[in-house]
Formats: sequence, structure tokens, C-alpha cells
Amino acid sequence: MPHAPPPSAHARLGHPISVEVMRYEEVFAPPLRPCGDHLQSASPIERLYQQSLSCLVIKGALPSDHLEQVSERLSAPERVWGHPNQGMKGGEIRTIGAAATPCFTSFTGPDERAYLSSAQALPELNRVVFDELDPVAHLQDLFSELADGASAQPPHFIRGEERLGRWLPFNYRALDEGEQIYTHHDQHYRLPIYQGMPAELDRHTVLSWFLTLQPPESGGELILYGLWGSDPEPPMLPSRFVDTDALERDYLKEHVALEQGDLVIFDSGHFVHRVTPVRGATPRLTLGGFMTLSRDRRALAFWS
Repeated sequence: MPHAPPPSAHARLGHPISVEVMRYEEVFAPPLRPCGDHLQSASPIERLYQQSLSCLVIKGALPSDHLEQVSERLSAPERVWGHPNQGMKGGEIRTIGAAATPCFTSFTGPDERAYLSSAQALPELNRVVFDELDPVAHLQDLFSELADGASAQPPHFIRGEERLGRWLPFNYRALDEGEQIYTHHDQHYRLPIYQGMPAELDRHTVLSWFLTLQPPESGGELILYGLWGSDPEPPMLPSRFVDTDALERDYLKEHVALEQGDLVIFDSGHFVHRVTPVRGATPRLTLGGFMTLSRDRRALAFWS
């Protein structure tokens, strides 16, 4: 990022952030082109890769009336949640299903055996929570359409020449009152768990995605900042965390408005982002993970 003078009240630092909103029905509608126009525009996923788009919101990716039951089943007393950030004040997210990320209880990411066990257990929970709807198949169809017909599925988990199963397609996440996801960006490919990712997948870019199952009463908002994780001399605190107050004051930012059933996909490998603290007794419930394209762009992989 080039050096710039201190920002004024009307000038902010950082990379521009572009957000595009589509309705679920529009994703599957035939493209409207002038008669005789055979030029193919880049798919939404490819535009995220080309950095001509920063964030895509799909409104109504799942019907809200169906999600009321999903949220109730996820919140049932017998549901067992993990606490990967246990001990992190203000950041204790609850999860069902592992995530290939560092966390407060394991800075080097999840254990391979525990991750694969989590992936094997998820289908049964999905059947309980979603009943007749298969969320993985639903997402495969949607992601494929957004990637111009590329095959979309969780990748094989490999060890040498052996396939040990598939990566977890997503995990469930809950933020309770007062909890947040602190400012960060997602470039986790150096974690040991990623030795199990197929070589044909592009590791230059990583996109994050999540679907809102239950919004909180207030707060729990996704904010993207104009700071990239690769930028030199980011504003840092003595604790080595990003200085969020400096981002709020000095940098470009976008608040991404999401309602129940909305899906968001954004360039989390570049853009620093956070989720603001949840307010009220209703937990923020989401499911989500990451995605990338294959090097030849014929396949899209998504995982948690």
C-alpha cells in the first residue's frame, strides 16, 4: 500500500471495497445480454479472484421459514458445542465441526484425526438439523452456478497417494451476547492440516463464506476494512493484535448487511475483517467456511 498523508475527515486510507448484492433467484436466471452479444462476462467467483469484486451477498439463499426450525434444532439442549477460543475474553465462539484455522486453544490449527472424525460426524447432524433439505447439495448447486458451472464439492483429504475422506464442507458457529470475532484476515494455508489439500487447488487466494441461520437482536455485523493482510506497516497494538480503533478511524470500511437466509462470500485472504459484538440474548447462528478454485478453474472446493 503506498504511503499517504494522515487522513482528513473526508479521506480514508486503504484499498477500495466493492460489495454486490444478488437475489438467489437471479443467480439461476439466464443472463440478459443484447441481441448478438456473445461476450461472456466473468463469473462472480472469478471476479472475486480478479479483485474486481470484494464481497458478494446472495439474498435468500435459504428460505427464512425453513431456518426457524433449523435454528431451534441447533439450539436444542442436547446439542454439544465446542469452544475453540475458550479463554479468549470477548471472542469465545461456539462451534460444531472443526475448522482449518488457528484458534486460541490450538494456534497451529486442528489435529488431523480430530478433523477427519468431525467430517464423518457432520452428515448425521445435518440430517437432524435440516430434515429433508441436504444443505451440502444445496450449496454445491449454488456455488457451481456462481462459478460458471465449475464442479463444486468439498475436496478429498489426501495423505501421500491415499484419500482419507473429504474435508468438512462447513461448520456451525454461534456467537452469544458480548462475543465477537476479532479483526483478522484468513491466510491459513501454512497450517499443518493443509498438507491434506490436493495440489491442483489454487492457494494464492482464499475466499470466506457463511450463511446466516439466525441473526442476533443487534450487533454481530460483518465489517470489511481497506487494509490487506499483505500491506506493510499495518496499525498494530503492543499486544500484536490489529488496532481496530485505528481501522475504524483511518481506513475505508464497509458494513455488510445480512438477514436470515443470506449468504456472503468475500475475499478474506486479502481484506482484514471482523464481526462486531453480539447484543441481546439471541445468539448469532451461522454455518460457513472457505473456498478456492482449482488452478484450471474447472472445479471449486469448499471446506471448513
